[in-house]
Formats: sequence, C-alpha cells, structure tokens
Amino acid sequence: MIVDDDIEVRHVLRLLCESEDFEVIGEASNGVEAVPMALKHQPDFVILDYKLPRLDGEGAAEILRSISPVSKIVAFSAVLEKQPEWADAYLNKERISDLMPLLQTFI
Repeated sequence: MIVDDDIEVRHVLRLLCESEDFEVIGEASNGVEAVPMALKHQPDFVILDYKLPRLDGEGAAEILRSISPVSKIVAFSAVLEKQPEWADAYLNKERISDLMPLLQTFI
C-alpha cells in the first residue's frame, strides 16, 4: 500500500513496485484514507509519507499498527533525516532507487 499526498510520487512508487512483481493493493493521499484500506487488505507493507494532510505519517502508523499488526511500515520522507520510532524502515525520497532492495528484506 502506498500513502503519499503527491499523486506523481504515488505513480512512480506504484510503477517501481509493480516492476518487481509487488501487488499494490491501493493508494491513499493521507492517513485517513489509508486506515480503512489497511483494515480491509492487511498489506504486507505500507510505504508511508511523513508529512500528510489530515493525519500525518506518525499518527497513521499508530493506527495502522493496531489494525494491521503484520504490516511493515516504511517511512518515506523528504523531511525526516533518520528512521522514526514508528517505522520498521526509513527511506529518504532522494534515495527512491533503494526502495526495492529495502522491500525485498520484508519478504
């Protein structure tokens, strides 16, 4: 599952994931949209932006942990400089090419 408020970023992430045969169960533009999607689909991993409207990445991660405890959360951010406590992994948006190797570690 991909959660980012930038539609172009979501599109690139979807293409990257699908090129590596990962199924993208859905996309959300904020944490509020992500919660019911995660509850329904129980994704293996969530690529979660930190700065989101309505419900930010940290708040969304807290809810996602309770409703989909098996999901691994990748904090994907341009503003965070290190892995936050609420994430299983962290990737700066400038290093998008490192995403697929990172996701492979969750399989």
